[in-house]
Amino acid sequence: MWNLDPRRGARGWAWGALALVGAAAVSLFFAFDAVPFMDLPAHAGLFALRGRLATSPFEQPFYVLAPHVGGYSMFRFLGAALTSVFGPLRAARALEAAGVVALPLAVLDGRRRLYGRVSPGFGFLGITLAFGLMTVFGFASFLLGMALLVECAAVVLELLAKVEARAPAWQHEIVLGALATLLLLTHGFAFAVFLAVAGTAAVARGGRPSRFVRGRALVPAVSLGLWAVWVERASALPPGSAPAPQPRAGPLFQSLADKLSLLLSPTLMTRTGVDVAVGLGVWAVVAAGVVSTIGWLRRRAADDPPATLEAAAHARALLACAALLSCAFLALPHEIGWFGFVDGRLVPIILLVASLGLPDPAMGRRLVTAFERAVPAAACIMVGLAFLASHLFQREAAGYSQVMARVPPLTRVLNLPIDPNSDVFAGHPFVHYDKLIVAERPVIVSDLWLHQGSAIFPRPCNPVLALPADYLPSDIREVDWSRFVLRDWDFVLVRTRPGARAPSAPGELRLVEHLGGWWLYATSP
Repeated sequence: MWNLDPRRGARGWAWGALALVGAAAVSLFFAFDAVPFMDLPAHAGLFALRGRLATSPFEQPFYVLAPHVGGYSMFRFLGAALTSVFGPLRAARALEAAGVVALPLAVLDGRRRLYGRVSPGFGFLGITLAFGLMTVFGFASFLLGMALLVECAAVVLELLAKVEARAPAWQHEIVLGALATLLLLTHGFAFAVFLAVAGTAAVARGGRPSRFVRGRALVPAVSLGLWAVWVERASALPPGSAPAPQPRAGPLFQSLADKLSLLLSPTLMTRTGVDVAVGLGVWAVVAAGVVSTIGWLRRRAADDPPATLEAAAHARALLACAALLSCAFLALPHEIGWFGFVDGRLVPIILLVASLGLPDPAMGRRLVTAFERAVPAAACIMVGLAFLASHLFQREAAGYSQVMARVPPLTRVLNLPIDPNSDVFAGHPFVHYDKLIVAERPVIVSDLWLHQGSAIFPRPCNPVLALPADYLPSDIREVDWSRFVLRDWDFVLVRTRPGARAPSAPGELRLVEHLGGWWLYATSP
């Protein structure tokens, strides 16, 4: 049973408030027609494409489906299962919402495992961090991976404590092995980060040398990961496919100023500045907790009660992990080939790991009050802000469904979002809206993830292979029509700001429909 200490603000009303805020957070993903989460339409389109490719004679000449066990297998499996019941778009919404639920639950269970008690404030912290740039980008698989990473880190430390106490630990080894394998199948990068956390925790916690033997629990997951890397290596193409175009190859490093700006990304969601203020508050509370915990650790003595010494060992290990991840954040590039936002993904993990390493006895009255009042307020502000911004976003997206309804099945669509950004939300929420057509009917689009993550590869006749080498829908800015082979496409979908003047288009294009910021052109008379 969880120890819910009323002196720590864990009264029933606080847990009820947490449940209500969590329910509101989930409802956000189903409450509005137009979704502002960048990758969500792309996930929906891929769910539908993979599900019908085997029986779609129109799409089969253009794509090869070659799934392998690896870092996105669980997400593909869940997407397929939910699509068969709810359809691709609702399946994508549900998986995005699942990350918002899983993260606070993982934080709460992690603290239960490590310290034997939980308070709702840390659940509110999980909700707050679930509404940031990861969610705006639609990184549903990574959100689930973060939750599993937190759970795996707690199980590792729980296992190390059992080893130190010479207590039976085989059950914890089985649980760790299963969770680590599930993490690998959910997100490969999150799994790699977890391995670094597990190794650092084992070293920093100290104790009996035999603790390293318990690393055998990770052997199945690591072995499966190495096999997946070998099978899905970038140079290996499935039979019948052609190399997909890569607008950006190799690692891309940002300036120090751009990198440091990512520290605001865990709560960055809109362009209002309110979420930035919330993020600064979260950093202040967690940083104060780290400083307080370091001072508390320095005051520990060998004759402290066993429970205190165990909590200190957990805190020492987790703060060491947070320090290691901070160094990795500074060293890693921003992009590696098709995998983007590499360093930015570490920032919310650093906050989560650090917050997991704050034992209750290490925090003074002010910090306890912050977690009881300020953090729940932050979560309410983030969820409320998301609702308000989503309501305003509907005006920006107006017309998309009517315009896209004019695209008939069995056609090819060139996607040119000249302005994929929003005045309300951060990121590029309109960059993948063309995939909403793919989610409904067989259509070939110009911008589809064609690599081992999606398990979709282009065939040699796919018109995407003739696109300009630097074609990148999130950064088009202006269109040089002479670089596109328009006869390869039946329609051209252009997105501008609502109210903007008509984009300059060659005479061979005929305007089919225009509503709001959406312009649909046909390439044939």
